[in-house]
Order: sequence, then C-alpha cells, then structure tokens
Amino acid sequence: MITIKRIAEAAHCSVSTVSKALNGKPDVAEETRKKIIEIAKAHNFHPNALGKGLKTRITENLGVIFCRESTPLSLNPFYSRVLEGIEAELAVNNYNLVLHLLPEIYTGEMPKMIRERQVDGLVLVGVLHQNFIDQLSFLEIPTVLVDPKITTSRFSQVLIDNEHGAFEAIQYLIQHGHRRIAFISGDLDRLSFRQRYEGYLKALEFYRIPFEQDLVQTGGLEKGYHHVQALLRLPDAPTAIFAANDINAIYGYKAIQEQQLQIPEEISIVGFDDIELGKMISPPLTTVRVYKEQMGSIAVRSLFKILNHEIGLPVTTLVPTRLIERESVAIREQA
Repeated sequence: MITIKRIAEAAHCSVSTVSKALNGKPDVAEETRKKIIEIAKAHNFHPNALGKGLKTRITENLGVIFCRESTPLSLNPFYSRVLEGIEAELAVNNYNLVLHLLPEIYTGEMPKMIRERQVDGLVLVGVLHQNFIDQLSFLEIPTVLVDPKITTSRFSQVLIDNEHGAFEAIQYLIQHGHRRIAFISGDLDRLSFRQRYEGYLKALEFYRIPFEQDLVQTGGLEKGYHHVQALLRLPDAPTAIFAANDINAIYGYKAIQEQQLQIPEEISIVGFDDIELGKMISPPLTTVRVYKEQMGSIAVRSLFKILNHEIGLPVTTLVPTRLIERESVAIREQA
C-alpha cells in the first residue's frame, strides 16, 4: 500500500503538506490539494487517524452541515423542517447537535468539528461541494447525506422520490384535461430538480404528449416570476404550469395575476414541497408533499445504525411523496 511519503514524492511536495491536505487543513494550495487527493484515491489510500479516534472516543455529538445559500437557513422552508426532524431524533437518543454552515465558495478547510474530532458522525444536508465530498471520503467518518445536489456511492443517502412525485403531478394535470403543460425550476444541475424534470418528461412520454422546449424555463431558485412571465409571452401559452418547488410557483402567481389572468380558471399551477405558505396564498396551491421532518429523522437513524455497525455498505433510502389537491388546478375542457 502506498505511504504518505510516496504520495509526497509523487505530488512533489512535503509529507506535512500531504497530511494537511488529506486532513482538511486550510494552508494548502487548491491545485496541490487536488493532486494529492487524486494520487491517494488512485492508490486507495485512506488516512485512518480520525477514524481510529472516533472508534475509541464517543462524544455523543453529531455534526449537521448545510451549505450557505442566498436564503438564510432560518427562512428556508424546506431545510428548516429537515433540521427539526434531525433535532427531534437526536433528543430521543440523548445526542447533541453541532451545526456548521459551509461557505458558498469552499476554501478546502474542513470544519473544526471534523478536524478536532468533536462529533461521532455527520449528516450533510442539501447542496454541497464536490471537492468537500471527495475530501471527506478519505477521513472515514460515518456520514449520511440528505437531499444532496450530487450523486455519490460513497455514503448512505436519504432522497426524495422526486421523479415519481413529478410524474404524479403531471399525470394529475393531464387527467384534468391539460396538454400544454410547462415546467419551471431552479438549475437542473441540482439533483432534485433534474429528477423532477425527468418525471415531467416521462409523464409526457407515457401519455404521448409531444415535448416542447419552449415550455421549459429553468435556472435560479427564486426566478419563478420571470419564468412565468416568459411562458405567458408565448404565442400559444401553456394552460398549466408545474413548478419544481413551491417558492417558484408562488412567485409565478404574481406574474399570472399581473396579466389579469385567473388561477385556476385560465391557467392552472402545481408546486412541489408543500411549504406552509402554499396553503395561505389565494387560491391555495396544489402541490407534491415532501415529508421533510421524516427525512431528517431517517438520516439520524441511519447514522446510528452505521455507528452501531448494524450496516456496512452505503444504503440509499427513498422517501415517498404525496400529491395534495387544493384549488390551483381546474378541469380544462377539450376543444
């Protein structure tokens, strides 16, 4: 097996630089860090000091890491509910929560809770950086991902059944007589949005409705207003809109109402997530419910199974969704 010394020789750097890079210390050039990790990965090298430390010392702390986004965590209606589920499960098990927000631009520095072995395991929630995931995989710390941006086979994950949920939403609109159904969402490089887009496409294909590129508007978590504006300017506007998250649907309401169109009489709309605000707008939003607290709870339970050596290989848990009918969809009479 390759040693740290051999990695240092191959990367043309010092042994201490290799140690710092593999253990998430900040004072390593990013290009050097990437080269060291690539060499270590190619030779299946894993620094095990941190793993040994965790096995011999129980802290009764679990780390929860979010990636900082434009919306503060406290105002994010999705992840704040996931955090509630995590907190509840930890309380039942007499464990403490150590929260950390990764910066939007990851500098390569591992959080203090990891560097100083302050936690027994980690729950990573939402959008995370690929190089952070790569670096973390070498530290052998028990980890579970919740609704990640990226796919990985290295860690256990808790995912939403996004594709089926989106399929059901489109099927519901089709069963209500709609054929020109638009899709709006954030960036499709985010796993959840991409899977919801796949569900949209599969439903159209299943019901033999031709796909039309001009009915798709993507990009930005909160660009629903602009996306719907663009759709309403089309010569043949859609009769229904599926928004891949409720926030975009709610912003879309404003664009529709500015055109003095009635929801759902003139245009129907369906969201995804089932946030509280969707119940309070007029008309209340038909949406796909995501069981957010349960996702947090399942993640913690999965992590405890790893810590207790009840499971070895990474496990992916798919959490089902449910279509919630409200008042934003009308039956469309066929011409």
